[in-house]
Amino acid sequence: MAVKGRKKIAVMVRARAGWWAAALLVTVALLATLLGGGRAGLAIAASDGSAWLWSRSAGEVDRVNPDNRRVEQRREVTDARGHRVQITQNDRFLLIHDLDTGRVSSLNLNGLGFSGRLDVGTRGDPHLAMGSDAAALIERTAGAVRALDPSTLRPVGPALQLPGPLVGGEFDAAGLLWVAAPGQGTVVALKVTAHGATVVHTAEVSEPGHDLAVSVLDRGALVVDRGGRELVVATSDATRRIKAPVSLDGAMVPERTHGMLAAVTAPAAGKVVTVGDVRTGGPVRSFPLSDPVQDPAVPFAGKVYLPVRTTGQVRVFEPAGRQTGVLNMPAGRGDLEVQIREGNLFVNAPGSTDAMVVGNNGVARTIGKYPGGPGRGGNEPNTPGGESSPPPIPAPIADPLFPSPSAPSPPRKTPKAAWPTIPERRTPARPTQPSSSTPEPSGPAPSLRLPSRKPPTSPTTKPSTGTKPSTGTKPSTGTKPSTSTKPPSSKPRPSKPKPPPTQTRNPYTPQQVCNSASGGNYKIQRSTSFTGGRIYQLYSATTKNNCAVTMKTTNIGKGTSGWVRLQSKTGGKVASDSGTFKYYAGPVFIHAPGVCVRYSGGTSGASASAGWANCG
Repeated sequence: MAVKGRKKIAVMVRARAGWWAAALLVTVALLATLLGGGRAGLAIAASDGSAWLWSRSAGEVDRVNPDNRRVEQRREVTDARGHRVQITQNDRFLLIHDLDTGRVSSLNLNGLGFSGRLDVGTRGDPHLAMGSDAAALIERTAGAVRALDPSTLRPVGPALQLPGPLVGGEFDAAGLLWVAAPGQGTVVALKVTAHGATVVHTAEVSEPGHDLAVSVLDRGALVVDRGGRELVVATSDATRRIKAPVSLDGAMVPERTHGMLAAVTAPAAGKVVTVGDVRTGGPVRSFPLSDPVQDPAVPFAGKVYLPVRTTGQVRVFEPAGRQTGVLNMPAGRGDLEVQIREGNLFVNAPGSTDAMVVGNNGVARTIGKYPGGPGRGGNEPNTPGGESSPPPIPAPIADPLFPSPSAPSPPRKTPKAAWPTIPERRTPARPTQPSSSTPEPSGPAPSLRLPSRKPPTSPTTKPSTGTKPSTGTKPSTGTKPSTSTKPPSSKPRPSKPKPPPTQTRNPYTPQQVCNSASGGNYKIQRSTSFTGGRIYQLYSATTKNNCAVTMKTTNIGKGTSGWVRLQSKTGGKVASDSGTFKYYAGPVFIHAPGVCVRYSGGTSGASASAGWANCG
C-alpha cells in the first residue's frame, strides 16, 4: 500500500509539473507577443497583414498596420531620400533596392537592423525576387540568375546562365521562380536553394523572338504573347492556351497575380482583358479603358484595380467592366504604387504623406503616414535600430561572375569595401534620375552618358565681356529679362517687381539626350507637343535605332512626373520610361530598321501620341 501511495504521489507531482511547465510556456509566449520581444513576437508582427511602404520625401521604409491605419515602425535608409526605391519583402527580410544608385540593402525584421548590402548597378535591368525561403538576383538583360542569401545578400552557388534577355522573375506560392526567354519562346521555372538556382521545368509558349510579358500566379505563370492574341497559363505539369478578344500589342500585366482572377491591360487596343479563373481558362471578358494608363490593372478579391497616374485615382471594376468605385489620391498624381500583401491591397504615393489600404471586403481606408507633417508624424512610434543600433554588416566580396566594364564606376561617398559590387555589363542605359536634393553642376554635361538630369553649360553660347553666361534664367536684378548675350540695361525700373529666379528654357536638346545615352548621331524625325512638353522621335542611321524622349517645357528644373513610350509595329518591341524628372523622360530606344514606329508621352495632367510612321 505504501508503495502504491508513493507511486500515486509521484504521478500527481509529474502531472502538476507538466501543467506548470505548460502554463509557463503559455505565459512566456503571451509576454513575447504583448511586448513584441523575441523572434516569436516579431514574426507575428511581420505576418499580420501589414506591409512596408517607401516614403521618398523622408527617405525611409514604413510598416503600415492595416487594422489601425497607422505606421507602427520606421527605418531610415541612408542616402536614399528623394530616390526611386523598390521594396521586396517576406516575413523576415526587406530587400530595399535603390533604383537611382543600384544599391541594395537587406533589412532584418528581427530588430530592424541592416544585415547586408550589395551594389548591383543600374545597367542590365537587375531585378530582385524573394520567396518565403529564398532570394535571387536576375540580370534580365544578360539572362544571368544568382541565388542570394537574403540576410547578407552574398551570392550563393554558381550563376545560372539563361538565353537573355529575360522577362518576369517572381516566386509563386510553391516556391518556384518563373522567368520567360522571348528569344527562345519559352517560360522557365527555377528552384532556388542555398546551393544556387536550377531549372526544373521549361515550356514553349510562343514562336521564338516574340515580345512576351509575364505575371507569376499562385501556381505557375501567365505569359502574354504581345505579337498576337494568345495568353498562356504554364504550370510545372501543364500548359493551357487562351485566346484574347483583342490584340495584345504592348499589353501590360502585374509582375505578380494573387488569386484566380487575372487581368491584362492593352493600351493599344484601349481594353482590359480579364480571365475569371486562370486554372480553367475562363470566362474571358474585356472592357474599355477610359483613361490613358501607364501601369497595369491589378486583380484583387474578385475586382480589378486600375491605377491612373494622370489623375491620382485608382478605378475599381468588376471583371465584366462595370465600374464600382474610385479611390481618390490627388497627391499621387504621376506617382502611384499598387501592391498586394498579406491579403490586403495597398496604394502608396511614395512622394507624399498619403497611402490607402483595401481589404478583401473592398472597403478602402486612408493611411496618414505622417499625421504631424512631412518627414515625421505625431506620436511617433519607437523605432528599433535607431541611433544606438550597430553599424551595418558589410556583405562579403562576391565572386567575379560578370565581366568588368571598360570604364570604372563613378566614385561613391561610401567606402568601397562596404559596398561589394557586381560589375555592370555594357548595356545601353537611360540616364539615371537625380535626387531632387542634389545641387546643380556648373560644368558641361558628360560626353558618354548622363548620370543626372542637370542643366549643362551651353557650349555654343559665349558670354559677353563683363556679363555672366546666359543660362535661360530670368535675371534677379530688376531689369527686363534678356534673351541674348548683350549686357542688361543699366537703367533700373523700380516700378517692376523683381522676378523670381526660375528656369524658362530646357537646357537639353533631344539630340544631346539620345546621343549622350548611346551615341550614333541621332536626327529628329518628328515631334508632337502638349501642354507642358513635347515628345520627339529621333533616328540614327549609324545604329539603326529609334530614340524617343519627352522634353519638359514647364516646371523646368523641378521634379515632376513624366513618361515616354516607343513601340515598333513588327515584333511588338516596346520601350518605356516613367517617373519623377526635372528636365525630360527617357531616352528610350528600339532597334527597328525599316519598321514603322509610334510614340506617346506626357507629364502630369497632359499627354500626346503619334501613329505609325518612319517606316523606311
